[in-house]
Amino acid sequence: MGKSLGALIFTGFLLFLSFFTSPSQAQTCNGLALPSNQVYSTCVDLPVLTAYLHWTFHQENSTADIAFRKTGTSPTNWVCWALNPSGGQMVGSQALVAFQQPNGSMTAYTTSIDSLGPSMRPGTLSFRVSNLRAQHSNGETLIFATLHLDANLLSTNQVWQEGPLTSGAPSMHSTTGDNVRSIGTINFQTGAATAGGGASNSRLRIHGVLNAVSWGILMPCGAMIARYVKACQLSAYIIGVAGWGTGLKLGSDSVGIQYNKHRNIGITLFCFGTLQVNLTKKSNPLQIFSLFNLLDLVSRLAYEKITNVSPLPSTIYFIFAFRPIFW
Repeated sequence: MGKSLGALIFTGFLLFLSFFTSPSQAQTCNGLALPSNQVYSTCVDLPVLTAYLHWTFHQENSTADIAFRKTGTSPTNWVCWALNPSGGQMVGSQALVAFQQPNGSMTAYTTSIDSLGPSMRPGTLSFRVSNLRAQHSNGETLIFATLHLDANLLSTNQVWQEGPLTSGAPSMHSTTGDNVRSIGTINFQTGAATAGGGASNSRLRIHGVLNAVSWGILMPCGAMIARYVKACQLSAYIIGVAGWGTGLKLGSDSVGIQYNKHRNIGITLFCFGTLQVNLTKKSNPLQIFSLFNLLDLVSRLAYEKITNVSPLPSTIYFIFAFRPIFW
């Protein structure tokens, strides 16, 4: 039994490490030729939405010539790239927007994203932009501009986005997947850029790891291995509380982005976990074993609903959880 528990813990540890291990990605923007043989001193591969940013910073007048490149676009889509000194989110962004008109001509303009439902109409920014233009060819949209940067914009947050056109005007982009991960930071002077939201992305991984280990591994182990039920359940609950707390923090930091189903299932899972741990304090475990297993099953199903796990583990887990009833 001890070897079995050790194997399960080791498996959980490997799962923990896998969340923090990602394959290296080679820079590809250096191999992309820009129209008219334009050359920029710096380029970065943006991590999502198949986008790239090229720029040359001019120290003498604090300007930056930029080229934002978005591949995989169509005439029915709009794209934008923006700076946001107020935070790593879309609201507050100072954006450059481009899309193709029905007659084939390109429209490029500036707009300030001041709310969760912006008009996306042309407007002025907090800094000056000149030489703004756009082009579309071979499924790629490019935005060119010269940015006149203030001191607080030399190192700041960047945001990029794409969405559909409705009646020839930009409409709301998707609020799931890569569309909510298209944030990062940029330093025009040093050429440094971080991707995916920096600290927020790290907290997202930690949130996933903690909940996977607690509700997905340790809590079910407590039901399957009666000898270690209290140790597994208590450890799972402590780790789960930490995961739940990081989820609350992520929710408060994600202004305007809500995952109601995920949040509700998470709250339910936490409540069941709290009840289940309290049940293990009973002096007569056989008296509450059926309810205990039922709570285990509900917790497992809720976790798999969140993570979209195959239903097969649920079936196997059901057999183990209710083994006192079947044999």
